[in-house]
Amino acid sequence: MVVVDPDFVRLMRRLRQEHGMSFRDLAKKAYFSRSYLCEVENGKKPPSLHLAKALDACLNAEGQLMRLVKATPDGQEREFPSRSAVSGDGLDRDVEAGRTRSTWFTQMSGPALVSASQWSQVATMLYDVFVRSRPPLMRLGADRYANPFLREQNLTPFAAESTMQGRTPRVECLAVSRQQPPSDVAAMLSLGLGDPVTLRENRYLADGKPVQLGYSYLPTSVVGTSALATELDLGPGGTFAALERLGYRTARIREQLSTRFPTRDEAEALKHPPGVPVIVLLHVSFDSGGFSFEATRYIIRSDAMAVRYVARVSD
Repeated sequence: MVVVDPDFVRLMRRLRQEHGMSFRDLAKKAYFSRSYLCEVENGKKPPSLHLAKALDACLNAEGQLMRLVKATPDGQEREFPSRSAVSGDGLDRDVEAGRTRSTWFTQMSGPALVSASQWSQVATMLYDVFVRSRPPLMRLGADRYANPFLREQNLTPFAAESTMQGRTPRVECLAVSRQQPPSDVAAMLSLGLGDPVTLRENRYLADGKPVQLGYSYLPTSVVGTSALATELDLGPGGTFAALERLGYRTARIREQLSTRFPTRDEAEALKHPPGVPVIVLLHVSFDSGGFSFEATRYIIRSDAMAVRYVARVSD
């Protein structure tokens, strides 16, 4: 749990204003989203430990902000006392949603029997309030592999972009095995017929909810008998940090997107709502010499995540 002193908000605002920085300026320097920084300063969201450390550096606070954010043993975050429910515009939307939910259940309790259609209305209302109304987690395209904050904090790309957007990330490695790759992956990795790969199967969660699956195919000539081929837990930095330790650093990527409905296993692993397609993203990493050393097929919940790319266009 992260316990935040109420003085954090006031100090953050004062330091930002003293440095003459807008939220946009601070976002560029701290590598956190502008909307998240605005919500933290307005008391609508608690700061993370990563944010406090980044702001200390950007605002020359000499550790003042970090001292106002304390971690307790269970490692989860706590909302601002009394501030999370109230903003300058009145009651926070989540509080209002909670009152709406309470009213629904009060009306539907008691001696009267509840019909299946009424419960269906409740489920639909809750889904609208807590799922559709929340902004999707943004996958930041190529930026996720060229982010200095990622390397400084020794975070995975998913952890870095989730943290920047005010989410709590977790990655679970479900299995590591030796496999024959699918034909499209074999072609992208320039593998010969019958060449095996190490397959790492991961599930990615934001705020405790699964949002994507990742199937990473690594040539045996790359990983050998390293931890990538044998261990579920790779430690800080995950797969890409482990590949860098072996001398393979991403210099260029290629990604292609498609959509389809999930398989039964995918739907169960993602707790996917029925009737909603998934985004399938096939990613390939190349080193500075053009060698493709990693390919990952991501299965992404389209109701929980979105993909954003920024490309430079020249004449």
